[in-house]
Amino acid sequence: MIDFIIARHGMTEPNTRGVCLGRSDVPLIPQGYEQAMRLAERMKDIKADAVFTSPLLRASDTAKCYMRAARLDIPLTEDPRLEERDWGDWEGVSFADVARDRPEEYAQFYGDIYNFTVPGGECSVNVQARVNELIDYIISEYDGKTVCLFTHLGTARHIISRLLGLAPEESWRFFLDTATYARIEYDTAAGNGLLKGLSN
Repeated sequence: MIDFIIARHGMTEPNTRGVCLGRSDVPLIPQGYEQAMRLAERMKDIKADAVFTSPLLRASDTAKCYMRAARLDIPLTEDPRLEERDWGDWEGVSFADVARDRPEEYAQFYGDIYNFTVPGGECSVNVQARVNELIDYIISEYDGKTVCLFTHLGTARHIISRLLGLAPEESWRFFLDTATYARIEYDTAAGNGLLKGLSN
């Protein structure tokens, strides 16, 4: 059994504008840092055996807040497989503006959200593949442990889908606000997970 904690980073400036935020390495804004501190306070009694984070600043800074609050004396492992989806040419653009300025791409995206590759970016298939690789590693190495993953909305959706045994296409049915987390108890023998909680 593995206790997975999947946490989303605090608020950034692009989040306030509702634009596509992928690989841009933007910091937390003051509100986002406050969110990260409150998240850390809620999570401080979770004594993780391993903590993995996206290398992007907004995720790693959120993870560091938790580790300080929980007084963990373990390494913080940065793993690029936890990075957000690469939005390519859509980076920094709202979906409303994509619909207006790139109607054909917008129609293709919503016609096949899972397989459509954003020009210059990646598709959900790619995100799911790298997430699966990391999850397989954690399952092989951390049975009986608690593992925290600090990541981004899109990536978190794919992690949750994988752990709950749902089709990758179902990942769009999940949403985590900034600085919230999901807790999933994963049965390594049975190969399936149980959602144990969602924070707010």
